Amino acid sequence: MTLPLRLLTVLFVLQQLCLWPSSPAYAHRPIFSQETGTGPQTAIPFGEPDVSQVVYREFTPTQQQVWLTVTVPKEFNLFVQIGVPVIDRLRDFRPSVAVVGPGLPSVKLPFAIPEGMGAVVFSTKEVENPRVFHEHFTGTDSWVLRSETVQLTDPGRYYLVVFCPDGKHGKFWVAIGTREAFTLRDLLDFPSWRKRIREFHEVSKR
Repeated sequence: MTLPLRLLTVLFVLQQLCLWPSSPAYAHRPIFSQETGTGPQTAIPFGEPDVSQVVYREFTPTQQQVWLTVTVPKEFNLFVQIGVPVIDRLRDFRPSVAVVGPGLPSVKLPFAIPEGMGAVVFSTKEVENPRVFHEHFTGTDSWVLRSETVQLTDPGRYYLVVFCPDGKHGKFWVAIGTREAFTLRDLLDFPSWRKRIREFHEVSKR
């Protein structure tokens, strides 16, 4: 009996998830949100803060910041990672990411943040030779610019704001979490995920 292509894909991914060894870059669950991420009110939501998740976005002349949000129920160590696709024009692209929320120190930022919140900023401008990561399932390559863990002492809503201090445009991805968690629905959606992620990385154009 011939199995449907989607079922074969699911079985293949399940097999690879079981056999693939742990790595400093995790098998992130992609989030494709309709939110614009232009500010706190339209921030792109992450799910559980410990689950490995990634958002792919691009700065444009009309949007120089991308806001994301995550809620933590208690004191929590949040893993944050930022990178860019391996595309020649992005070789020197160095976006920054700020973690914004309650209990964080007061810092000067090039944009306004909600009242009563502070921030921790991670710059990547000093990164000269970023680590190259090959994503096995999608066949894409990224430059991983920075990986950090932020200690959040207060429960509540936090924001991750990606911005580029020098005003350049370009593509980036930002991820949180280290726990790999995929549902059957996720695995069924994998073929469409793979297509969108490869298009973002411009794999078909190389």
